Amino acid sequence: MSTRSIRIKAILSMGILVGFGAVSTLAAWTGTATATSNISSATVALGVGATAGAANATTYQMPITGNNLYPGTSSASTVVVKNTGTISAPYTVQGKITESGASTLGAGLNISVKIGATVSGSGSNVTCSGGTTIISKSAGAQFIGSSTPRTLESGASESLCIQYALPTTAANSLQGATTSIGLTFTSTVGS
Repeated sequence: MSTRSIRIKAILSMGILVGFGAVSTLAAWTGTATATSNISSATVALGVGATAGAANATTYQMPITGNNLYPGTSSASTVVVKNTGTISAPYTVQGKITESGASTLGAGLNISVKIGATVSGSGSNVTCSGGTTIISKSAGAQFIGSSTPRTLESGASESLCIQYALPTTAANSLQGATTSIGLTFTSTVGS
């Protein structure tokens, strides 16, 4: 082959390469779409207090007057539990007694927690009237929790009436004793 023919073939080959390059620079039409979502997590929270409006605190001292108990006396008070979270949530109630020293006054009390009850009576005979009992503790028994969770919608509240009584059969050794009664409200969602 002659040099001239090799040069012509080389120039033609370059043209083919330039032609391929020109094809790759052609304009292309495209379309796009984007889907987005803002995600936030819920809050699960409970508050307690004397009224629904004040039930935003995590602790509340129940105004039960437990001074100078003697056999056959009772006292009661209400506490409001409120769902301060952002979703409907179940809650449970757990009772707790903290004895002071060697005293067993808490163990010797009858205690009940009711939903929908009202405080009635006066003096040494104040009770929770009506309603539905969700926790009941007899003298000598453990102060256990509710077995069935209760559900509150977000922002909803309900009133619980707590009553304690020293039975007429209370031991003489309980004179001068002190104890502390507590309720713990727990809300859990998910697994």
